[in-house]
Amino acid sequence: MIRVLAISLVGLGLVGALLSPVAIATLPSSVCADVKLSGPLDAEQRSNAAVIVGVATRRGMGEAGAVIGVMTALTESSLRNLEYGDAAGPDSRGLFQQRDGLGPLATRMSPAGAAGLFFDALTTVAGWQAMPPWQAAQAVQRSAFSDGSNYRRNHDLARGIVSTTDLTAGGCSDRWLPTSDRALPGADQAIARARALVGSRGYYQLCARLAANIWGRPRSGYYSAATQWQHMQAIGQAHPGDRNPPAGALLFWDTGGPYGHVAVYIGKGHIVSNDIHDQHPGQGGVYLAELETIEGTWAATYQGWSPPIYRN
Repeated sequence: MIRVLAISLVGLGLVGALLSPVAIATLPSSVCADVKLSGPLDAEQRSNAAVIVGVATRRGMGEAGAVIGVMTALTESSLRNLEYGDAAGPDSRGLFQQRDGLGPLATRMSPAGAAGLFFDALTTVAGWQAMPPWQAAQAVQRSAFSDGSNYRRNHDLARGIVSTTDLTAGGCSDRWLPTSDRALPGADQAIARARALVGSRGYYQLCARLAANIWGRPRSGYYSAATQWQHMQAIGQAHPGDRNPPAGALLFWDTGGPYGHVAVYIGKGHIVSNDIHDQHPGQGGVYLAELETIEGTWAATYQGWSPPIYRN
């Protein structure tokens, strides 16, 4: 008979048990910043501006790059994550109204992923730092306004947004990242194991085993991450679509194949995952990554989270 084992979850009484904090030291900075400006922007727009500025900062684009990114998204979408295009670009999507040729739909519809695509393109524009910001934006976006005057109209507002963005506060309201530091019981030990495993090799396509090892088990007891997620749903322990997981949670993605993917959430918008940054096929490396990396790199679909429940 297969037994279901919950690791220190107090009889699966999770709701009250998820509130104990966990200290996580020396994590990289969040993908988000904290936009304080309240005048012309609503909460959704401030959240998306924060993501853009955070990605620009993490990539070393400086204030100039952040202003160009926010200015462009203001012009293209009013800082809203649009799920539709227009007559000129029916396949355009997201904050930057990026078209199919620029990247997968999942990446373009992720605020951080879309910002990453934009800054990837901007860095290929020779001398963009010395250009008027609106011309640099035009070089990337190739809009109908060859002089970039459409972007120029939002330049001052973009500068105001970036200048009132607190990059040291660590706040974040992006849909991917949690607004609290909840933690599963025992997550501190699991996180310590996860961090110790970063840099290891040999986990190629063994995401379920890596997650189990992080939680102190030699194997997961499941054929794949996909079957593990199915079992979590069957026993009522899945949290479909919930993008505010507690630290220590197992996060699941549909990768378009039969196996799926699972990683362990360690808080502050970060996961420990295998394979995601491998430079050569089959390395099976273990990496500290940001949550949106799975969707952006593999065009995967986030399914939800579950506590670390395993079968013997």
